[in-house]
Amino acid sequence: MMRAMLIAAALLVAACEPRLTLEHDGLGFDERRERLAAVSSWRMQGRLAVDTGERAAPGRFSWLHDAEVSTLLVRGPLGGGVLEVTRSPEGMTVTARGERRVLSDPETDLSALLGWWMPVESLDAWLLGLPDPRYPAETRLGRANVLERLDQRLWRVDYEQYQLIDGVLIPRRIRMTHETLDVRVTIDDWSARSLNSTASAPHNTALEAIDGRWGVAKR
Repeated sequence: MMRAMLIAAALLVAACEPRLTLEHDGLGFDERRERLAAVSSWRMQGRLAVDTGERAAPGRFSWLHDAEVSTLLVRGPLGGGVLEVTRSPEGMTVTARGERRVLSDPETDLSALLGWWMPVESLDAWLLGLPDPRYPAETRLGRANVLERLDQRLWRVDYEQYQLIDGVLIPRRIRMTHETLDVRVTIDDWSARSLNSTASAPHNTALEAIDGRWGVAKR
């Protein structure tokens, strides 16, 4: 009798636990990759938490990306202020603490500045649930044909939750680990933007967003 009561209680608890319901966009993985690759301009906003093994801190980010200029702004875990990384045809620059530097070797120079390896060259693909096509990768697909796990460039990327935005599944929660580094990312908003609208909207709108004027409904 006691065993039956314990089993019934366990079933009741399991039934009451929240379950992750994954919506489906009706796309295969390759179809989704092709659709996202065709989006030349997008905007992303979210939160992150970085644990280096010695220190940990939360932060926020805003990313404006297009074919010509890509601007990533991060506030919080990267020194307490706003760090701006800009990529253009002329190269990559970083602005932090009021100083602007040209990065001759982007990832090496940026990692030296931060004190930990930030795989900035691959982030635009990883945050969209895609492997970086320039490097070998091991992938595992999950339900709805989305990337569940990615091993690439000595990083392990686990996609813990997806969200349906504009008819396409986009990652919602991501965990990236490398040795003692543990980076957790939550994407609050993503939107495709035409090149015309990108050109008409200055990239400093990302700075406005990260300074607190988000206007984003948290899911």
